[in-house]
Amino acid sequence: MPFVSSSIYIKAIELALKEGLPSKLLGRHYPLNKGNTYVPMASLLEVYEIAEEHLSPNFGLRQGKQLNSNDYGTLGLSWKTCLEASDVLRNVKRYMVLVTNDGTIDIHENASTITLTLDRDIYRKGIKTTIEAPFVMLLEVIKEVTGRQVKPIKVCFKHSISVLEDFTDYFRCPVYSNAEENSITFDAETLKMTTLKADRFIHDFLTQRMDEEKKELSQKEDELTEEINKILKESMASGIPSLTQIGDYLGISGRTLRRRLSDRDLTFRDLVQKNRKETAISLLSNSSQSIGEIAFLTGFSEQSAFNRAFKKWTGQTPNDYRKSL
Repeated sequence: MPFVSSSIYIKAIELALKEGLPSKLLGRHYPLNKGNTYVPMASLLEVYEIAEEHLSPNFGLRQGKQLNSNDYGTLGLSWKTCLEASDVLRNVKRYMVLVTNDGTIDIHENASTITLTLDRDIYRKGIKTTIEAPFVMLLEVIKEVTGRQVKPIKVCFKHSISVLEDFTDYFRCPVYSNAEENSITFDAETLKMTTLKADRFIHDFLTQRMDEEKKELSQKEDELTEEINKILKESMASGIPSLTQIGDYLGISGRTLRRRLSDRDLTFRDLVQKNRKETAISLLSNSSQSIGEIAFLTGFSEQSAFNRAFKKWTGQTPNDYRKSL
């Protein structure tokens, strides 16, 4: 399930209330629960969607302006101590997963420019706000850690923005909506400026800590695979769901789910075949059900197709396997 840092979620609620949103419109999101490190991404999306519906346009711009390094835990501390402003962008790419696991960050560098791109599926309205706010936040953090006003060369959003002038006035550079990518581009020379609290020793220590946190989160990603396995096993007899259907159930777009499996060198087909094989072997070994019944229970419409698949998995037909037990 996609998650996001709870500090971002809490600040969104506090900003919405400050701007006059009646607390009753927030439903389950108010009163606030400040005890969690992470919240489901769906919770943040709901708050963003409520704010965009009932408050003035471009809530994402205002949300991004209030975010700072203190809202990002160890990652935020690393921004303060990095050697150059460009390291802020590099650390975002490397450690974004410590803030949210929804979407991917890339950086393209050449002699003259540095461009950060954010790839995030817009599977519901609130996603647009989760794209706008981080770009604004990045500029705020760069100003915070360098003590200097910095402006990008250009900013691009894939989605449509109703009041684009607000973003143009803020970024003080060309801003494009309905673009080919979500990106923010800086002059490479500008981002070579040293940060106010640059400290290589502390930064290296924080980097090691973030690597450990990434490892811990990676272990939690294994829970996602287990959840998919559980869904497949429970639904096998009634029809194996598609990747998109499983994603809808878990609150993840099919594309994001496919990417997260790919990050673990897995495909959805791999998981389907793995669960079919394990279920078939278990039923052949521990039940008296016929081969035809087992074929049905493992999602095959014909016993002949099940026989072929089982022989491919084990080198034996289902009958031969059962006799060998």
